[in-house]
Amino acid sequence: MNSQDSFSDKKVLLIDIGGTNIRIATADIGSNEINNASKQNLDCLDSFDEIIQNLLSKYQNIKHIVFSVAGPKVHQSISMTNRDFEIDEKIILKKFDLDSCHILNDWESIGHGLSLFNTNEMTFINKYDGFNQTSLVIGPGTGLGAALVIENKIVLPTEIGNCLLTLPKLFEDFEPADIKKFNIIESILSGGGLKKIYEIFSNQEKSSEEIVSSFNNDEFSQKAINFFLNSFSQILSELALAYMPGNGIFIAGGLMRSIRQFIDNEIFMKNFLINRKSIHANILSQMPIAIINQEMTCLHGCLNFINKINKR
Repeated sequence: MNSQDSFSDKKVLLIDIGGTNIRIATADIGSNEINNASKQNLDCLDSFDEIIQNLLSKYQNIKHIVFSVAGPKVHQSISMTNRDFEIDEKIILKKFDLDSCHILNDWESIGHGLSLFNTNEMTFINKYDGFNQTSLVIGPGTGLGAALVIENKIVLPTEIGNCLLTLPKLFEDFEPADIKKFNIIESILSGGGLKKIYEIFSNQEKSSEEIVSSFNNDEFSQKAINFFLNSFSQILSELALAYMPGNGIFIAGGLMRSIRQFIDNEIFMKNFLINRKSIHANILSQMPIAIINQEMTCLHGCLNFINKINKR
């Protein structure tokens, strides 16, 4: 019933399966409010069918479900990028008593939710009016996710995080053996990437959370985060020229929310514009760049997605 959904029953189950956690909520279709939000570790995917059935039993009268999943979507199914797990709309509809099931790439869901996020609640790195109706949503986390949003209607998820990294100047001070650790974009722009950067500088291991929390008292944490932000700004500049998101670049995810306090806007923009011809630097400088402060962006995006269908 995906193409001809009748929303006779207006409740929906929202499930975000990320690289590290699974987040769950319910909502009334037509509302912008999510309810009963919860989070648990992804180890629970071993009993995935049982979890879904228990949720449908717990929150009765739910006939619609929207999934957000970290992986590329092909033919209404997604195989996760960083975990051995696959989900398919048709199989879900066969297994459970539902009227509709929709599966979105995680950054596709964030793209659908972009119009919900108030710019007054964002942290701006570059505040500008912009010049077209194309936006880029992006964020480093377990991997690196991104999607294009056109006129707040069309959302095009990408797999940019798995593209080859071709900015050798970033690693001028690294040993050849260390450079080989950063072969794709998300190998540097992710929580795992930050961890590898720290290990190269310090010869010690710390999680990305520990690196962030020790920024003020660990010189290697400072060095790693500054290198990460420098790399992010330069790679973001490449993506900005490729996609021309004149309406803005919007950065989401817990990792960037946690390190936004360490961003020097002037240094970030200097690196964003570095080595650009004047005509391109002028274009890039007019692109708004902001960090979305909202949590559970995928769940909000899933709700807005089904709300758009409901309005048709």
